[in-house]
Amino acid sequence: MAFDMTYTRGVFVFLFLFTLGCSATYTLNTAPPPIPLKNSLLLVNGQRSVPANIKSVRFWNPAQPNAPIPSIRLNSRDRLLLSFDELSEYTGTFLIQFSHRNRDWTKSSLPETWFMDGMNQLSLQGGEPSMANSIPYHHYQLSIEQANLQFLVSGYYFIHVLDFSSGIELFNLPFIITEQQVDLMVESETLYNSGSFGGAKERLFYEFGLPEFVDMPVFDLDMHVYQDGFLRTSVPAKGKDFSQEKLGRFYLEKSQAFPAFTRFYSLGLQGLTLRNEEILAYEEDPELPLITLKEDFISFSDIPYQLQSMFGSPNSQRFSRYAKVTFRFNPMGDRPKSSEEVYLVGDFNQWTQDRDYKMNWNADLGLFEVPVLLKEGNYRYSYALKQGNELDISYLSSSLTKENQSYTGVLLYIDPNLQYDRVLSIKTTFIKP
Repeated sequence: MAFDMTYTRGVFVFLFLFTLGCSATYTLNTAPPPIPLKNSLLLVNGQRSVPANIKSVRFWNPAQPNAPIPSIRLNSRDRLLLSFDELSEYTGTFLIQFSHRNRDWTKSSLPETWFMDGMNQLSLQGGEPSMANSIPYHHYQLSIEQANLQFLVSGYYFIHVLDFSSGIELFNLPFIITEQQVDLMVESETLYNSGSFGGAKERLFYEFGLPEFVDMPVFDLDMHVYQDGFLRTSVPAKGKDFSQEKLGRFYLEKSQAFPAFTRFYSLGLQGLTLRNEEILAYEEDPELPLITLKEDFISFSDIPYQLQSMFGSPNSQRFSRYAKVTFRFNPMGDRPKSSEEVYLVGDFNQWTQDRDYKMNWNADLGLFEVPVLLKEGNYRYSYALKQGNELDISYLSSSLTKENQSYTGVLLYIDPNLQYDRVLSIKTTFIKP
């Protein structure tokens, strides 16, 4: 299996560069290329997935390194960190920009100067070359300071990463700026034997004090709930109760309850040697190490899900290596059949259906397998069965009993003056069996 490390910069988009002091602003004279639709558990409206030559992306608040959704507080000294590798022998330069989004993650109508007081552009250059003896790459990291960029309003946002030479957008990532105006009190109810295959489901109930500036809460407030950091599967709470003065309640109706039996696989690839208990076979190769993992079984994952970032924890040290890692999945039953489409999804590919992660049936061993390019680090992953146009990880879940899950509630308010979606509060709750 060959990995394409070439990358062509700047042949599709023409641009003008206006220089003022040490800053540069790009104006594109053609529409950006359309965003291809991806079948994903994670990607939201308007999100451009990470290209093949960019690996080991991380985006997080260092004060909350395991939070499933990156967020910072408005008018604070919070910061976000962005890091990634470019598979290239040569150092590159990237532009970083931001956009304000609506509650469905489409671009909002707010002008730039209304949601940012600072310049909406950062540069990222001088990538650190790897010292590993596998494929060449440069590692980039950028600290994004709320105090310097001076975001003016809360809400959903994208960070955009563009190629400096061409102005082409390479990928973007969602994050949330919250006002934390109210404290969210959270309770849950388990609905046993109510999900598919008799699995448990979970309802969430949120209670909070009503801010004085909210005049019509039944119309102006909404609550979005996310399970395990999967933004694509957000649920707007249909249940609401504002019958008590100065008190608001949102809750998921029974039909909206989340499956509570999902269990994920974890991979600790800290050492690329046979001393790593997760590695079955290891072979040195002129280009990069060839590793085969011990097989996963449909009913036996290693540990229950733990609260963590949706990007995993790829190593950032200069000596960290990439390897061609073969994942193997033993269904141990009649389904999935060898003719069905099974995909490896996880922190390393944005939980997205990708042809490079489609598993092949090995008739001799009676299991599915796929080799992928992966860096040393810690990751969470699962196996997804393609059911029609959907990716289903519940069918291949390892458990029908209630498991550890996390739920993130976001309280949204439609600003009556500027007509944009403010985030009044966000809270992630970890619920154990």
